[in-house]
Amino acid sequence: MSDSTVPGRQTDSTGERIKETERERIARDLHDELGSRLTAIKMAVAQLGQQGQDAADAASRDASAQEQRQFADQLIDDAIGAMHDIIDDLRPAVLDLGLAAALEWLARTYSRQTGVPYRMLTDNDLPETLLDSFQLISLYRIAREALHNASRHAQARKVDISLTHTPGLVAMEITDDGVGLDNAAHASTQAESSGIRGMQHRAAAIGASLTLLPGEQGGLKLRVTLPVLSAANLIK
Repeated sequence: MSDSTVPGRQTDSTGERIKETERERIARDLHDELGSRLTAIKMAVAQLGQQGQDAADAASRDASAQEQRQFADQLIDDAIGAMHDIIDDLRPAVLDLGLAAALEWLARTYSRQTGVPYRMLTDNDLPETLLDSFQLISLYRIAREALHNASRHAQARKVDISLTHTPGLVAMEITDDGVGLDNAAHASTQAESSGIRGMQHRAAAIGASLTLLPGEQGGLKLRVTLPVLSAANLIK
């Protein structure tokens, strides 16, 4: 049995917060500006396609033009899809629904893509104002990286995700039944090779503690604990 712990040390996260604010602005601009223009182009192409269908003459020429319009329409759909992928990477819109909903969506997407079943355990009374946007997206990205590791490195067959809130503390746990941590040396190697260092950096930037422990039935448990204000002290 072994564990690997990164203390919740105080770090200067001003630079990271500025970066996240800029990412959020870029995501909003992409959605509002580029998204509206791509949608307008798609509508224009659709109107051209309707005009082509209404013209009864020059059937062969119209068939060729229709093929080109369909190709252009597919290119626009691909561009819109790529834009939304970039927006989600910059600042996932699902976070607007809260961390619990975002983790549920993340786990559901992960399960659909990998075939690995998941179990979600969350507190329903997590106040919306308990975490700021930087803390929200940092915890979300830690969870995303942990799920990535579970499927790619740990060869997990199932995953449990929990989010709990006690007075003064938010805790997030992601447990898999994969290969786990054999010893401290393996933990160190894994930290270098499978994104754990990045998760440690994100945790430290928000003043959280990130702990790696063997799972109760094998595998790995990743636990992040974040000190927060008591809900009773939040400004409403």
